[in-house]
Amino acid sequence: MAMIGDGPSEVWTAELRRTGRVVFPLRRQPLLRQTRSAVILLVLLATTQLPHALKSGGVLRVVAVVVTTAVLIGLCVSGWQLLTRRPTLTIDTTGVRRGRRRFVSWSEIDTINGLDGPAGDRSFAVGSSIRRRRLRLGEQHVRDVVAFRDWLIDLLEEHRRTAPR
Repeated sequence: MAMIGDGPSEVWTAELRRTGRVVFPLRRQPLLRQTRSAVILLVLLATTQLPHALKSGGVLRVVAVVVTTAVLIGLCVSGWQLLTRRPTLTIDTTGVRRGRRRFVSWSEIDTINGLDGPAGDRSFAVGSSIRRRRLRLGEQHVRDVVAFRDWLIDLLEEHRRTAPR
């Protein structure tokens, strides 16, 4: 079954007009890439440096334990996100929301930055100077980031035209 984030911008516009919001759950492909990278890092740690660091003790042992713990926590978070597909990205009549707490209203949005990042991890920022908040949006939620950015710019212009002054 195709997700909303895999569709074209016409699907997003239709959903926004029909329900008043568009919810983009996390896509599994980018999460699987991150999880695979963390597993590879953990395997490399376990097979190369970790046994030596644990035997030698001292600062090297502390560093090895801290890095291994961080990688394991990252794997747990990625696993949880794979199961729940959260945090979701929601675009509605009030603004842009990522998860439960990160929100920027249409009236606060000052900039929508250009795309950056390597292929496969492209993203852009939606910025507000009022609350000094930036939401980073990218391929975690939407396959075609260029079309998504253009769609958000069009929505922002529409909200600015129709906003009461």
